[in-house]
Amino acid sequence: MRSLAAFEYLSTDICFLLEVDIGGRTYRFSTFPISFEYQGDSITYEGLLDNPDISISLDEVGKIKLSQSSISMAVTFPFDVSMRQIQGKGIDRSACRLFYVTTKRKQPQQDFDEKIPLFSGIIVDPVYGYPRFSSGYVEFSLENTITSSDQSLLRRIVGENAFLAATQFSQEPYRVGALAPPVDPDGITEVIKPHLGKCSPVIIGSPGSIEEELGESYGFPSTPAYQIANQTSPSNIGWYVIAGHPVAASTVDIYDNQGNVDTNKTVEQQVGSKGQVYSFIRITTPTSLDQTFTINNDIEYWIRWDDGGGLVSPYDVGSALEGGGDLLVFLLDSIGADFDRQAFSSVRTLLNRYIFAGYINDPEIKCYQFMQQYIIPFLPVSLVAGATGLYPVIDHRLDETYNNPRASIVASETFSRISPVSPSDNEIVNDLTVRFAPQGASSNNDTYRGVAVIRYERLEGVNAQYEIVSPYAIVSFQRYGRREQSISLEYVHDRSTAIRIGLDYIRRKALPEKRTSYRAAFSFGYLDVGDIISLSDSEIHLDEHRVQIVGKRYDGASWIYDILYQENPISERR
Repeated sequence: MRSLAAFEYLSTDICFLLEVDIGGRTYRFSTFPISFEYQGDSITYEGLLDNPDISISLDEVGKIKLSQSSISMAVTFPFDVSMRQIQGKGIDRSACRLFYVTTKRKQPQQDFDEKIPLFSGIIVDPVYGYPRFSSGYVEFSLENTITSSDQSLLRRIVGENAFLAATQFSQEPYRVGALAPPVDPDGITEVIKPHLGKCSPVIIGSPGSIEEELGESYGFPSTPAYQIANQTSPSNIGWYVIAGHPVAASTVDIYDNQGNVDTNKTVEQQVGSKGQVYSFIRITTPTSLDQTFTINNDIEYWIRWDDGGGLVSPYDVGSALEGGGDLLVFLLDSIGADFDRQAFSSVRTLLNRYIFAGYINDPEIKCYQFMQQYIIPFLPVSLVAGATGLYPVIDHRLDETYNNPRASIVASETFSRISPVSPSDNEIVNDLTVRFAPQGASSNNDTYRGVAVIRYERLEGVNAQYEIVSPYAIVSFQRYGRREQSISLEYVHDRSTAIRIGLDYIRRKALPEKRTSYRAAFSFGYLDVGDIISLSDSEIHLDEHRVQIVGKRYDGASWIYDILYQENPISERR
């Protein structure tokens, strides 16, 4: 690759390259015709590509986050697009890869294998058949696969075991041992009528296990169980589904909503009618649990997990799936999304410090929707769509990240500020109440067993162990006074995780953030949304200040980068 001096970049141009895979053939387009010599062959990009509308941005860490995941494209294929669509050989969902190279006098300044990747995805919503254009002309969105591949989390994990019905558990061809639920002479397992149509739950982590403020651990019933069969002769036995999948737990306790409990029940596994494994327990008499089951009765059953967790982790043999990093990879894998496995592996240890637990029995919630709503907002990470698919971006305010900027840049003619410094829309918080460990067996949906408080000082005269003092909250309180807020964690039962999430939240919200924009030469195109850089700009008194790139766009002549930084006297030198 030829290197250019900084001033030479001012006279260089840029050429975008698009590769589209259709029917086993790769079509190559570019913003102007350009060729590369590679391994003795000439590889030509034919032109026929309009300048793409590239504008990628990153939402605030701590909200539902994903960078803009689509780029508007317009190309002219060497075939009649409408004809292929009619024939069922259309271009929808065809794989695409977008690159660029810098050029001088129309000659590439990078070799073929040094093309700079920008984005990868699939063709979505092609628009074609323009009356005054070629039959090959088409406009479309280039999107990451995650939005078009999302599917029901419940069905993805438990499959045909999702809904409780007689046929789901009538598994005569798959029966394993004498512990399987009984079947009638027709081979049907009669699910108890009050539980017909319920959903087999997915269990994450070890819900219902909690540590008090003073360090004492205890458990409580937190996930539903449903009776799928019973028999009265020769003895009374009830079969209860506790998860629509294999679990890591060996035993569980079962409660009813009348205050009765049966402890240390052995977890068994059986195969449903479609060959999918589910987990259940058997209750035999004598037992204190209500087993009358008159039609339309209101008896509920709940499980306490104190001897292992639920869904088995594919990444840690014998353990429950509970770490934040492993959960993200599992859910992305579940929907077949394109993502950068190496990048996720590099942050796995950090994200797995955040332990999640709970149950899912809503057939409508989708995998990515669940991540957005219950997992990602409480991790110090955002997801960005890029050249290798989705990749994780760690919160720029974390100390570990501060030590590793991707580049050190001094403002100059090739990286010049083009906008004033303005405040980011960031609500100040320095007194935070974190509620966690929702009570499962309760008629009150707003009941939580755990609470932690992150603030600027302890309550006077009270030795409250659940109060945590943050230095960022102290600085914030001195500047802005008391700013209160509370958050609820639906899928956290671990106290250490709740405190960690609270400290992260205060770290993000206690002090104001500033935004500004820089125009950069093409040589800076390798910088991605989410990158941390060390920036010096004497005009605004930044001296090797760690900032995060939160926006990137192409304006036809250069790259425009939006940056975000925090005025932080604790971490940054003045």
